[in-house]
Amino acid sequence: MANYECAIRTNYFHVKDKEAFLEFTKKVVCCEDNLDVWEKTDKDGKTVFGFGCFSSIMGISEQPEEDEDTASYDNFIEELKKLIADDDAVIIFEIGREKLRYLNGTAEIVTSDDYTCLNLTDSAVNQARKMLNNSKWNTNYSY
Repeated sequence: MANYECAIRTNYFHVKDKEAFLEFTKKVVCCEDNLDVWEKTDKDGKTVFGFGCFSSIMGISEQPEEDEDTASYDNFIEELKKLIADDDAVIIFEIGREKLRYLNGTAEIVTSDDYTCLNLTDSAVNQARKMLNNSKWNTNYSY
């Protein structure tokens, strides 16, 4: 039996409140890793942040040292939305695999007032359908 292994990282983005954002990141629960947070200065001299880990983000918990069952991903997204600068977006990229049984790629886009998720497999199949002019075309990409 194989385990799902992944890596997650974001783009760099602006936040409304640096201290509140850093407190938020302390509550993030990752499956088998700790969240890394990066801070740097953009071309305009403003602070931007990014984060990532070598596992899945389970969500946030008021007690992050406790087990993953207490973490809420919905709350993670909702709290993150409150912290993002109004004119910016966080893109959470996840690339994962279970041996070579399948590969997974997603991009979750979070703004201060919206959220959506793109799936690489779905996007590729939909693009192939357009290129083949066959809306029913499908394929098998896992074993």
